[in-house]
Amino acid sequence: MNNIDKMINVFKNKKVEKAIKGFYVEQNDEITNGVRNYLDKLPEEEVLNIQDFLKSLLNYCYDGKLDNKELDSSDYNKIKSLSDKELFLFKENIIYFYGRLSVKPDISILKKIYEIDDSKYIKLNVAFASLQSSKEDIEMDFVDKMLSDKEYDQLIRSWTMAYFKGSKNPYEYVDKDPDDWTPAKNPRIKRLSINEEDNPKFKKAIAFRLLDLAVIYLFVKNRKCNSLTNEDRKIIENTRIDYGVYSKAKQEKMSELKRLILETK
Repeated sequence: MNNIDKMINVFKNKKVEKAIKGFYVEQNDEITNGVRNYLDKLPEEEVLNIQDFLKSLLNYCYDGKLDNKELDSSDYNKIKSLSDKELFLFKENIIYFYGRLSVKPDISILKKIYEIDDSKYIKLNVAFASLQSSKEDIEMDFVDKMLSDKEYDQLIRSWTMAYFKGSKNPYEYVDKDPDDWTPAKNPRIKRLSINEEDNPKFKKAIAFRLLDLAVIYLFVKNRKCNSLTNEDRKIIENTRIDYGVYSKAKQEKMSELKRLILETK
């Protein structure tokens, strides 16, 4: 059974034992796309059941601090017996899929994790998971960290490259100037080109807009040679940021990032 089937099996069975085995996987674009193709076809009732299951797993991971539900001691002990690496990957995958379901995530759960967990990787994952909620607090805070803290700057670039290049050791990969960042750039440029509401990927595109611009800016800033093509620059220039779902502060941040990207030679 490959990693995609292992993860799908978790959602079919909704058992802690299956989750422990299925979620001990380092993410990459191929795996998450394969699993999401399965999840996207499920009826809403089943998606809600999966959401509840993932919330219960997260509550075990954080010792019952996410809600007031009583913990099953047997399942709790199984999760707490995981090694640090196993628990990290377990949380990473749960948070990722919790934020990628077709129903909105509970932002209060994500806020608690963002505050409790010191791991920069977990904070990164929570920031992306929060995008579907339409609440900006976590996203804006994480973008501020990316733009002001060199460790977060390198983290987001390294993680993005490893994820889209299918690195065998994604949490050890370190982005460096000579690396070809095209695998990280192209999906973001493609999303930034989506400005019409009738595009089937419109909702995702505008949800990711701020983070896409921030990531592109950091790659451009950290490379001696700006590898944006004229077409890339045209797309960024024409990227709309005036949608009503954005706060004024978010629009201003995106406008600033567009300017910084286009001014970088």
